[in-house]
Amino acid sequence: MTIVDHKSYTLQASSLLFFIFVFSCIISPAEGAIEQRGQIISIAAGDHHILNAENCPGFYYSTSSGTYYESLELTFSDDGFIETGDAIYTSGISYGSTAFFGKKYKVLEDGLLSESLVSYGSRDLQKGNDFDLGNGYKLVLQGINGDYALLEFQKNSAPVTTESVEQGSKFSFKTWIEGTEYVILEGTLDKVLDSKDPVVRLKSVNRYSDTPLKLEVGDEFGKFEVTAITSNDIELKNSVPIRLQLGDYSTILDNLIDFQVADNVYRACSYNMTKDTIKSYKIRGTSLAVNRSDSSPDSCSWTADSFGMLFYDPEYDLSTESLSLSLDAGSDWIPEGGLVYESLPVKLAYKNPEMADYGEDWFNEGYSVLGWNGEEYAYLGSDRGIVNILLDEDEKLLHPNEEYDLKEGYTLKVTDLDSDNACLTVSRNNLPVYSSIISPGKSADFGTHTLLYTEELNGVEVPIFSVYVDSVIEGEELSAVSLKYLLHFSDSPLEMSYGEEVGELTVVETYPKLRLENKHEVWSGSDINVFEDLWIGRFEKKISGNLYVTFYPYMNKVEDVESILPSTTSVSVPVMSLEEYLIGI
Repeated sequence: MTIVDHKSYTLQASSLLFFIFVFSCIISPAEGAIEQRGQIISIAAGDHHILNAENCPGFYYSTSSGTYYESLELTFSDDGFIETGDAIYTSGISYGSTAFFGKKYKVLEDGLLSESLVSYGSRDLQKGNDFDLGNGYKLVLQGINGDYALLEFQKNSAPVTTESVEQGSKFSFKTWIEGTEYVILEGTLDKVLDSKDPVVRLKSVNRYSDTPLKLEVGDEFGKFEVTAITSNDIELKNSVPIRLQLGDYSTILDNLIDFQVADNVYRACSYNMTKDTIKSYKIRGTSLAVNRSDSSPDSCSWTADSFGMLFYDPEYDLSTESLSLSLDAGSDWIPEGGLVYESLPVKLAYKNPEMADYGEDWFNEGYSVLGWNGEEYAYLGSDRGIVNILLDEDEKLLHPNEEYDLKEGYTLKVTDLDSDNACLTVSRNNLPVYSSIISPGKSADFGTHTLLYTEELNGVEVPIFSVYVDSVIEGEELSAVSLKYLLHFSDSPLEMSYGEEVGELTVVETYPKLRLENKHEVWSGSDINVFEDLWIGRFEKKISGNLYVTFYPYMNKVEDVESILPSTTSVSVPVMSLEEYLIGI
């Protein structure tokens, strides 16, 4: 393996690339924000890209049908530079629906959009157990008469309108908005179940906002301005030039997309973040469609370039993970060895020059980095496992008695300080485990300016925590220690042994790379839980007599489903996905 030294990078216009983060964009992510990274793309002079919901996770996308409306077209006239008018955001309109800045809307009229707030595939409504639609709205079942149900649409418990609906019929309820009556609730009465406790089954229920978004030509959205509104689409263009420098993290579309450029090469990716308090979310990668009607095998593969949850380090332009699936012709079963996850360790040099001769196994002259389940780990060697890299920070100013959290119960503290010496103490669960007195700036043997705490893990001497003491700042009112090259590894290895089963996969190789593959057939006719939080989803479409199946990887994070789904009784159970409730379909 070659050592990657970030100081030796040279800039080459031919390798200019750019990565994408998406959801509510903010330069410093809000606490608890969910961060999604999109694919990595080039932003060299002359590059042209079209970002949409298939490759950029901030745009609205239905993972049950593949429906999307938004796109962002980017043309780079110079490295990382977009001229005025060369960044074009378009929101297409289809069958009265559209999406704008990552949210789905109903188009009331040209430029007047009502956000889709509630969307259900199917749910039951029982008399006495009202359907809470949010913002004070609810749907109430007043009674049943044969194949008819009396539905009442209420706001703040006061009737807005009542309608008698026949089984199998569509229903809609309207309200007045700026002097015009518009539909803000619609759906279908699928079934009427006349019993002692009357119940009806509803499907395709959508509730829209009664405070619509009004767009006009000339409206400004950050760097963008509305340039056209028609019955077919809404168009915005950048009203000022956009320049992306190395290491930049900048907003492109307000509250939707941020771009981050790598530190040493012009690669960039888009990020999207949400400040929602909801603790459940799905982070999706690029969708890939295959034709299942022909006689040839099909395959799909993803790396960090196409799936934002796979590990990527912009400082070193480094990624290591890949995921692939292969299908035989005419079968929805993935054959043995057809579902593969790989991660190839890459050696990095220590930033701290005093760590260069550490001299222990996989940590000599650097350490081997690899991604696992989207997170950054260090490699301990064949069948010895991997350890999470908890901290890699270039600089830190630490004041006396200030406790710096190193994660997993570890803390760092300046326990004594004078003009010549600094005493640093590493603690674990409030108990000191290692201390060192360092005299920065004085002549000393090589290595004496670094605090180094080690532990043996699975037979490997691991530099659990190391930090270079650069200088001591002592004053009458303010004293501090200037630290550099803080590096902290977990002391709890994740063991990866040959033959170990992880989800649908089995570890088949631990050196020189991690490789896991399925040792039994896997059904691809529904979502596949590859392992831990990593999934592959799918949906089908028929086009001109051919069956196309679209696969997409995603990370599914659910902390507390009960806290976000509506309460139900044993009789009335909503049939819905988290995506339907949180995003709408």
